[in-house]
Amino acid sequence: MIIKQYKVLLGLLLCVPFCSKAQTLQDTLNKIDALFEHVNQQTPGVSVLVSRNGQILYHKHKGMADLEHSTPITDSTRIEAGSVSKQFTATAILILVQDGKIGLDDDVRKYIPELPGYEKTITVRHLLNHTSGLKDWGVVASLGGWPRGTRVYTNELALDYIVKQPTLNNIPGDEYLYSNSNYTLLTLIVERVSGEKLADFTQERIFKPLGMHATSWRTDFQHIVPHRAIGYDKTGRQYQMVMPFENTYGHAALLTTVADLDRWNTSWKNSPLGGNTLLKLRTERGVLNNGDTIRYAGGVFVDTYNGHPMVSHTGATAGYRAVLSYFPETSLSIVYLSNDASLPTSKMGNGIAAIFFGKKQAISASEKKISEIPKYLLSHTELMEFQGRYVSAACEGELVATIENETTLTMTSKSNRKRKLKPTAKDMFSQGAETSFLFKRDGQDKIKGFYISVPRARNVWFERVDK
Repeated sequence: MIIKQYKVLLGLLLCVPFCSKAQTLQDTLNKIDALFEHVNQQTPGVSVLVSRNGQILYHKHKGMADLEHSTPITDSTRIEAGSVSKQFTATAILILVQDGKIGLDDDVRKYIPELPGYEKTITVRHLLNHTSGLKDWGVVASLGGWPRGTRVYTNELALDYIVKQPTLNNIPGDEYLYSNSNYTLLTLIVERVSGEKLADFTQERIFKPLGMHATSWRTDFQHIVPHRAIGYDKTGRQYQMVMPFENTYGHAALLTTVADLDRWNTSWKNSPLGGNTLLKLRTERGVLNNGDTIRYAGGVFVDTYNGHPMVSHTGATAGYRAVLSYFPETSLSIVYLSNDASLPTSKMGNGIAAIFFGKKQAISASEKKISEIPKYLLSHTELMEFQGRYVSAACEGELVATIENETTLTMTSKSNRKRKLKPTAKDMFSQGAETSFLFKRDGQDKIKGFYISVPRARNVWFERVDK
């Protein structure tokens, strides 16, 4: 373990309301250490930094950045931040709003004319708040048989998937539904309006002013990045390399260090980036069409933790994980980065917060008696009419429906991924709790295709074609 020693202000304990008078500062730091007791020199690692009012309280690295070469994580190690990256893309957009070059309520097609003209207008604000209804391009690609990690995706290829969707998940502004497509489009808007790549724009307008000198974007996965940690996941007892072999960025792909992210966290208070006007834009939560305010703002959740205001986001890309939280009342900053996908990310982040503010209180839900859903059974003969080949222009995919073991309808993609479906009602099947298939018939009562709905991508059409 590599430990940096710092002179810590005694005021630390003032932000630990549940501590007994007998608890010492070292007790508090030991509790943070205990969260990572299973990380060692034979495992991937973690990098953690906690600060208050600019004073570093805790800064440690544990585990390995590269298992093959026995390279430990250090102050210099760059780790990808996953969706924590979104707040930087959002801030780039809001800087251009402050510059008068973009309007939050502008039609997105003003900047992305390739986007279909849907019944209701999608605005820049909808993209920022994940209320646009756009299907997640990565999920759509996966439905077509090419999940992320199976081909080299680029923002241009992602855009191609986005603009091919004839329908939306929901009416723009009706609901919050997280989708990476929103931030892919925001990235393209920054680049088209500013005339610069997102990497260059954020370097000059965000990273340099804040002293984030170790932060950059992965725009080319083949580019050599000094001190980059390798991403890992665990299968059984063995670790395997899981790297993001794609060139999409803006929704994710920020390479950074805990020290740089801590500098960013301090910008949530007395920001040098555009002052209070920009800060207000960054923390302005979305409002739905029905007047309800959601938790999501400019690439971050603006919420509370046990009654304490909090700005936060988590991230996950390939084998990388991240948690970034800031508590403005106490100026407490928590930064967690890891190259081990097998570690419980939210549990780690909440575990650190719990040391300062107590264990997060669960929201009690009223108990509901859920009656057992009756089984819906189909005979082999009834299943036979669903067999066939189905194609989708929306996701450039093909699925072939066959019957296995006489009673199971199986959908197989070109990449040989199989989905075993369970009948739930007439012309309806499911795969687990979150994936549903709704078959449609023509005037002669013959199957003409189906809609598949998954989280982040609803009603993607597959049409039946002749064998």
